[in-house]
Amino acid sequence: MVPPTLAVAAETEPAAAAEAPISQEKLDSLLAPIALYPDQLLTQALMASTYPLDVVEAARFIKDNKELKGEELDKVVAGKNWDPSVQSLTAFPQVLEMMNDKLEWTQELGNAFLADEKRVLQTVQNLRQKADAAGNLQSNEQQKVVKEQSVIIIEPAKPDVVYVPTYNPTIVYGTWWAPMYPPYYWPPPAYYYPPGSMLVAGAIGFGIGMAISNNHWGWCNAGWHGGNVNINVNRNNTFINNNANFKKNVNNGNWNHNPSQRKGVAYGDAKTRDQFRKSDPNAAASRRDARGFESGSRDAQRAGSTGPRDMQRPGGGGDSQFGGSASTRDAKQSWGGGDSQFGGGAGTRDTQRSGGGDFGQSSGTKPSFNASQSRQQTQNYSNRGASSRSSMGGGGRSGGRSGGGGRGR
Repeated sequence: MVPPTLAVAAETEPAAAAEAPISQEKLDSLLAPIALYPDQLLTQALMASTYPLDVVEAARFIKDNKELKGEELDKVVAGKNWDPSVQSLTAFPQVLEMMNDKLEWTQELGNAFLADEKRVLQTVQNLRQKADAAGNLQSNEQQKVVKEQSVIIIEPAKPDVVYVPTYNPTIVYGTWWAPMYPPYYWPPPAYYYPPGSMLVAGAIGFGIGMAISNNHWGWCNAGWHGGNVNINVNRNNTFINNNANFKKNVNNGNWNHNPSQRKGVAYGDAKTRDQFRKSDPNAAASRRDARGFESGSRDAQRAGSTGPRDMQRPGGGGDSQFGGSASTRDAKQSWGGGDSQFGGGAGTRDTQRSGGGDFGQSSGTKPSFNASQSRQQTQNYSNRGASSRSSMGGGGRSGGRSGGGGRGR
């Protein structure tokens, strides 16, 4: 079972006409919140965004197990069926929290990365150049900025401590150049960026330094000149050592997306879907698992069995962060289109809502769920999604409501 924003691919889908690539302005807005992250953290987030269900599960696990730290946390995480990129982000809970709470942004980011890695990495460099030109990207006690011809590299100032930067994209890059696509922005969580301890360097702030180990750092980096992500499979990294599929998908040191690890979550466009369907012989089974089906047990589930469907539910309970306080009415209205319980495709919904189809699936995709799912279970996830969306400022662009013109997401 997956949250409603994670559309699950149909068993068979007709071939679709070629879709226009994402506009450069929209790509700028998607990458603006993380383009100034240290290189390795940036690449981990990009890879992780292609596995949104893993992100949801990991973020909620970390939230429910804050007492786990260091080696104890790594030992437990190593046993989870998550991609190493997601496992490594457990050392940066504020990043996982952001990616989970802003799940539609995460999906859009992952879709863009899968569609064109090279273009995404070049966009990051373009944004860094703009921040540098505005005088807002400099070396300090938290980070080291290295300028090599057309490439700007960002590294931790200390090899064993990483500071996750926070900044307002409408300020740090200078005057924003695409008013129709204001950059995504949300205030940093106070828990990781307490006001009294915030370290400010110009337009960029830094919160608590995160201690790192081989499991979290040094195993991946951006191949700026090649337009890809480089992986060091020889690094003594527990997460990689325990994942044969991940190693198998590394080709000549370059990262490749593993469609089996996506667990049935739909891709953003037909071209990407077809590309990875061919390389994933277990795609159909993954889609069934993601929907919460178990072969031969539909009758048991209808009778109220708490089998795999409940076990696969990432999270639970009535925590208001995940929508426990959202009303059924709001959850139904937020998904729109067709049956109010099983709303239409995300692309259609967001095109109507914001005029640009900024979130979720591309226009014309199928509904996120089918009618054979339990209405009560789907409603539970819709409630969670409604709470997340309400924290993102509702539909459309906020135009300065949060952070001087950025999207109040």
